[in-house]
Amino acid sequence: MKKKLFIFVAFIIILSIIFAIILKSKTDSPVKKGELMAEHFIKNHLTEENGLIKNDLLEESHVYLSESIGLWMTYLVEKKDKAEFDLQANLLQDYFMEDNYLISWRLINTEKASSNALIDDLRIISSLIKASETWGDSKYHKLAMSIAKDVSQYNMVNDNFINHVDIETKYQGDFLTLSYLDPEAIRFLHEEKLITEEQYLKNREILIQAPISEHGFFPLTYYPDNDEYEFATEVNLIDQYYVGYYRALWGGDVSSLVRFTEETLEKYDNILFGRFSADHKKPTVDYEGASVYALAILMCLEVEEYDLVHTLMESMKGLQISDSYDEYYGGYIDVISLDTHAFDNLLPLLAERKALDEGINK
Repeated sequence: MKKKLFIFVAFIIILSIIFAIILKSKTDSPVKKGELMAEHFIKNHLTEENGLIKNDLLEESHVYLSESIGLWMTYLVEKKDKAEFDLQANLLQDYFMEDNYLISWRLINTEKASSNALIDDLRIISSLIKASETWGDSKYHKLAMSIAKDVSQYNMVNDNFINHVDIETKYQGDFLTLSYLDPEAIRFLHEEKLITEEQYLKNREILIQAPISEHGFFPLTYYPDNDEYEFATEVNLIDQYYVGYYRALWGGDVSSLVRFTEETLEKYDNILFGRFSADHKKPTVDYEGASVYALAILMCLEVEEYDLVHTLMESMKGLQISDSYDEYYGGYIDVISLDTHAFDNLLPLLAERKALDEGINK
């Protein structure tokens, strides 16, 4: 009888231990978050059967960008969707890479572009590192290191990052678009000793010490050979808010762009037009872009301008198809012309996810 009681007690203890282990593993595993509206549209209208994201629904429906796969991977880490992230990491290697780890910036059907784009390679490195930290999966870190080694070797000239390099010949460009300098990825390159302290600080200074125009705009381009900045005559707000977001991530001053945003929203009834004159600070186009609002939101989240985030979110969401019965539900799309782009859906999706994670609803 005592022997049976002992066995029973031992059995209960073992079951309790197993249950505790299972419960702990579930608690420790990141929980996948719910689907947002734009994700529904991307999956149902922009995603091919193999998982690649096409650039639009019209002339470039056979074009696939490393920009799209990088933004999608960044979102998937935020969402904690490991299964979809795994798929995208595999597609990245199967379709966008060849003998080395520089990433072709574009596919037309299955034909790779001959060069990479620094902004996309750095974004993908960042997403892989976050994935490694989120899921404890070493293969992400290994892939990030492989890409980062090639970027640090080929996408630098005289210690300065440059926009692109020919993947086959390694012929390098001679300029840098400031909106390409992703601080998180460059910080990783420094921590892994793929670039020196001097190189890290030099490229950080290029961004956060860039001059600001009298109307509060950032330069578009930097030329390392001459140590010169160049301003655009027509300001694309996508470039401006990318620079603002990255400057903020690096602790740089973005107050001029915050003021411009506040003044413009007030002047134009909460609308941010896509392009402005650098000389007169007036819009040169009559259209809005969901990606402009998204990048402005990301910058304002970083500098804790939460009231502005609320206003920007309202304006951005006003461009989205919110009728659940509409065929294009969730999309940032003109349903008559079917005009839309992958980045105009992916960037808002990412901005909304980050805003929700910080407790900010529209």
